[in-house]
Amino acid sequence: MELKGKRILVTRAKAQASALSLQIEKYGGIPVEMPLITCKAVKDKTIIHKELRLLHTYQWLIFTSKNGIDFFFEELNLVNGSSNIPPTCKIAVVGEKTENALAPYGLKADLIPELYVAESLVDCLLNVLIEGERVLIPRGNLARDIIPKRLRENEIKVTELDVYETVIETNSKDELYRAIKNQELDVVTFTSSSTVENFVQLLKGSDWRNYLGNIIFASIGPITTKTMKKHHVPVHTEPSEYTINGMLISVMDKLKEEK
Repeated sequence: MELKGKRILVTRAKAQASALSLQIEKYGGIPVEMPLITCKAVKDKTIIHKELRLLHTYQWLIFTSKNGIDFFFEELNLVNGSSNIPPTCKIAVVGEKTENALAPYGLKADLIPELYVAESLVDCLLNVLIEGERVLIPRGNLARDIIPKRLRENEIKVTELDVYETVIETNSKDELYRAIKNQELDVVTFTSSSTVENFVQLLKGSDWRNYLGNIIFASIGPITTKTMKKHHVPVHTEPSEYTINGMLISVMDKLKEEK
């Protein structure tokens, strides 16, 4: 119970918050859910449905988030009446949690990198992809372009398909500022660059930096850390395993150091 009594801010989208909150409670902490992002379906589905009808022409599907999987299969069910993918189509995912999101659809990943970041995934893909193969990447509108960029540099045919949009959750603005000003938080967790960007945007124009006190700011991995540093947000912990559990373990290690 290394997080006993610690109030930990969960900034993930509401649909994903529960997984992190349950882990926090498991370690004795108190999750404070305050979604800073909202994920919603793309309004115009024309391009999505067109590509889904051409799914049999692709050799690989690449997923970099649970959201990408859920929104993709929601549309696939609408178009095909099932979540079945062609047997010739393999699946690559960025990490363990993303792979777990395939289970409800009766699927498993054919490729998963050792390090759960896009850079590691694309390295693994380049070891198995053949020049001229076609790859479909269902993703959010704010996804990084490192995977498609490097694949194209190696003569792989890539289609990026925005299946959802990530937007700022403005309803949390006043509550977020109040929680920081009143020292109601012990730890702030960031699980993506989007949560960092929105945290800073929502607090823009306020004096929030004057009230950081002993708050621990936790990053889930190097890309999120880079975004935190860009906005001069403190980075107190970053795990060696880029998962929510790894992040919480790094927070517990930090708390032990401070005792």
